[in-house]
Amino acid sequence: IGVFQLVVITLTKGTAMSVSSQSDQGRRGRSQTAVDETLLPPFVHQLDTKIKDYEREGDIEFPFEDTTGAGDENRMRGNWSSRTDSLLAIAGFTFGLGNIWRFPFLVYKHGGVAFLIPFSVCLFVAAIPVFFLEVSLGQFSSVAAISVWKAVPLFKGIGISSVYLSCVLSIYLAVTESWTLFYLIESIGFSLPWSNCTNSWSGKNCSAPARIACNLTNGTLLLNGSCLSLVDGSITNQTTLKSLEYFHESVLMKSNSIEEFAPLNWYLGICLMIIWSAVFLCLFQGVKSSGKVVYVVVVLPYIILAVLLVRLLTLEGSLSAVIHFMYPDFSVLRDLKVWGEAAIHAFYSLSCCTGGLITLASYNRFHSNLLRDVWLIPLLDILCSISACILTFSAIGFTCRLIGVDITHFQLRDGAHLLFVFLSEALSQLPAAPLYAALFFLMLALIINSTLVSLIFDTWGSISVVNSAMHCCSSSSLYLSSFQLFVVETVISSLCDHFAELLRKCRRHVLAVSCIILALLSLPFCSSAGLYWLAILDRYVLRWPLIILAFLEVTAMGWVYGVDNLLDNIKWMTGKYPPVYLFWKMLWKYVCPVVYMLILSFVWQEWEILTYETYSFPYWTSLVGWGLSLVPLIIIIVAGVEELVGARGTFSQRWSSVLNPDDSWGPALAIHRAEHFPLQIPEARRLLITCEDDLPPSEKEWQESHGGLNAHSHENGFSGRISTDRMSHAATIASVPAFERETAI
Repeated sequence: IGVFQLVVITLTKGTAMSVSSQSDQGRRGRSQTAVDETLLPPFVHQLDTKIKDYEREGDIEFPFEDTTGAGDENRMRGNWSSRTDSLLAIAGFTFGLGNIWRFPFLVYKHGGVAFLIPFSVCLFVAAIPVFFLEVSLGQFSSVAAISVWKAVPLFKGIGISSVYLSCVLSIYLAVTESWTLFYLIESIGFSLPWSNCTNSWSGKNCSAPARIACNLTNGTLLLNGSCLSLVDGSITNQTTLKSLEYFHESVLMKSNSIEEFAPLNWYLGICLMIIWSAVFLCLFQGVKSSGKVVYVVVVLPYIILAVLLVRLLTLEGSLSAVIHFMYPDFSVLRDLKVWGEAAIHAFYSLSCCTGGLITLASYNRFHSNLLRDVWLIPLLDILCSISACILTFSAIGFTCRLIGVDITHFQLRDGAHLLFVFLSEALSQLPAAPLYAALFFLMLALIINSTLVSLIFDTWGSISVVNSAMHCCSSSSLYLSSFQLFVVETVISSLCDHFAELLRKCRRHVLAVSCIILALLSLPFCSSAGLYWLAILDRYVLRWPLIILAFLEVTAMGWVYGVDNLLDNIKWMTGKYPPVYLFWKMLWKYVCPVVYMLILSFVWQEWEILTYETYSFPYWTSLVGWGLSLVPLIIIIVAGVEELVGARGTFSQRWSSVLNPDDSWGPALAIHRAEHFPLQIPEARRLLITCEDDLPPSEKEWQESHGGLNAHSHENGFSGRISTDRMSHAATIASVPAFERETAI
């Protein structure tokens, strides 16, 4: 510790210092800066030789930083201002659309509260391990999704594939959020446009609640609003909710087939440009601005969710619907299909394998306690999912009571229909409907946006060192959801970390170019066929490729890098191993690969021709979808071959090179590397190893036979063990306590 405090003082003051055999008084007299020599370890005072000046011999430069202050630990890249910033960012990234438009449908379909049992088990076995793995890798290396695979260079393509999926996901989220912004703007008024059937887009089958209730009894609605006949029946196929017609005809301008692109809804296009502009403004100043934005875009959705939940639970029929749909049916636990559905949703619920978790964790301080985050975030995710269920079921109960439909006859649909059709229909019947609709779509927009920014942030690079706060973001950025923000952040950080010398200094230009490119790629989805193409992305690109990446991640880290090395890295950061060491070892090495293959089999087993309502997609769309979904696998193969061909040496040496960590793999700061491996740091070696000319013959011969100290200490990055067979020359000639020679792992 004393050596490195001395180095910090020396580098900051710009004073070159040397250690000699002269007395303490003489040494203090020649020093240009007053230094407390008690900081020096004992053997430095007793060295009877000269310290060789440092000469660059291919050493990797690691910045020394003061980790004891309140500022950024990594000043080249930046850190979260506090642990709260980090927790909110990860919470906003994991709480996404699936919690709102998928989880309530699964609870409704698979036994109510009983579904929480297989979901919780699968979350613990399938989602939390890869979540823990990615957060650990990001915090340990302080780099984003691509550069983190210096741990196993052969699998570098996993990081590139994550960036590719982040780009696709950012487009998907941006288009979905443009719908939300469109609804939010339309909610500002005295009445909601989808609350009646007197609009230009209303078709002849548009039905208000009174007409639906009358159709239930096969009756005829009279002009005075009364129903002529009362006979038990069901809703006819000719009845269409006004909110569904508004969604199809006014918002999407949906065409009849995927080949019909015209017309383009320019209102959605303008909303899309507003969203990408807000993303740029929030990420313009880097981690310092985005870290403050999360206090709005992450906390506000939870507040709005609580307000809407309380309001809907006070409506007539809401409590009975919640009790009806949440009533447990434990017989579903014997159905393997239910466990398969639970495993699939549990895996996607924490937003793993898109690179966002690695990127967000890379801005943590090195010694942050990530063991608490691993359990806190999944618990928060479960609570939010249950809250979304109660919100949805209470809205169902109120709507069914309003239109006179028995709750047992209600059929719920998942996806966009749940949010933009049914819940918007329920909100339109509330007193002060525009207010609650605006709150709901504002909450939805913030949830989507928080993930989008994270993905773009992760794709493009590292966060710049900026001390500006959130005031640089315009008011429009508050609308940004944290999910969208961090998706974009993923893209930016990955590129800037991987091409650090080229892109890190011009991060804002990279951000601007990336936002423009992604905005242009998003624009065609605002056409009449945009909904069909989004369905293709959702079905093919954003499902099973993520499972393949998860399988490869745990395989590479568990079997190639070594699960013991991974657990050692966690202990290095937190000071202790995760609870039940053997359990995590077995989970990462054996259980997770099998579980991911089972999940993949469930996904492929339920594969069927893609349809939307009554429209069946043509065959060529399946070919396009499979082609897009195979891109991540092609990237992994090509990147692995490139790494193998680019390595030097014989065939076996090349394989050894790409399967062992790169020399630069490990903690980003020298002060952290030096905690375990000080001889990897050139400045530290100067104080520990004396000039080669003063070495005794036996020591010279030993170093020459091992290719020199530098080659020995950098041979395999962090893949070896500590060697205890040699003593440092400082200890040999000065007769001080033995100092073990440390090699790179």
